[in-house]
Amino acid sequence: MSEHDHDLRLAALAHCVGLQRTFTGIVPWPEIKKGFQYRGEKIFLGSTPRGIHRPTQMTRGVLSIKTTVPKDGRVSRYRDDIRSDGLFTYSFQGDDPTNRDNRALREAFEDGSPIIYFLAISPGLYQILFPCFIASWDEASLSCAIAVGDQDQLVVPGPRRVAEAPERAYTTVLAKVRLHQTEFRHLVLTAYERRCAISGLPLANLLDAAHIIPDRDERGKPEIPNGLCLSTLHHSAFDCNLLGIDPDGIVQLSPQVLNATDGPTLEALKEFHGRHIRLPRHTEDHPNRDYLALRFEEFRKAI
Repeated sequence: MSEHDHDLRLAALAHCVGLQRTFTGIVPWPEIKKGFQYRGEKIFLGSTPRGIHRPTQMTRGVLSIKTTVPKDGRVSRYRDDIRSDGLFTYSFQGDDPTNRDNRALREAFEDGSPIIYFLAISPGLYQILFPCFIASWDEASLSCAIAVGDQDQLVVPGPRRVAEAPERAYTTVLAKVRLHQTEFRHLVLTAYERRCAISGLPLANLLDAAHIIPDRDERGKPEIPNGLCLSTLHHSAFDCNLLGIDPDGIVQLSPQVLNATDGPTLEALKEFHGRHIRLPRHTEDHPNRDYLALRFEEFRKAI
């Protein structure tokens, strides 16, 4: 990889960092599509019609790859496209591994070049994973394996070392965890129309996606029926068993909260005792009653 290509990649990655900060992790495609200025030229980060992208200013390899979610009018459901060895699977463009796009992808594999992975979590919304590396190439399955690397691998121009299996699995699984957390929050907040299920608070920056069954439990999958859109206050109270929600969706406060007297915030919290939570519009997004029952039993034991 030439020094010019390397410097262009670093500039692209720096721009992606800015996008993530601006959009708190989930970036709309129109913002990605705008590209950025580099040495007096417009650099495009990706292509709308194609998943594999090399800007005209690059001489070899690819700058980015992309997966999409169809515009079917609904947000995506949780999907797990990570392999048992800790790598993402990425399909070639079309069924000819020697076409222009796949040849460029092959060059990135041969050079060990860092690339950007735009991974869709819903139509038009992307999580940006970087730096990524093509760890293996399989023409038989028309796919390659993508590993997530460390940013310190981008410091020196030249071929990059793809991490050994345990290291790359650890790094990529960490990326997977962050991806699922971001996706889970987006799906849950979207299902609840970005309002707290208890108070109706409509400020997304003050809302969390709370797990009913904690994610440390093997049953605690990052799926909408295992989630509740709660304000940060109600989320904390829920996690601390100061607030419970029974299988019918009725809010119950602990005696510790009900018997306490300490200002307007606490009194406002008490007003929700005995009220029914707000439910998502779509029935399939409603909280799972069995999950609520398990979690409510934990609440009862704690009070």
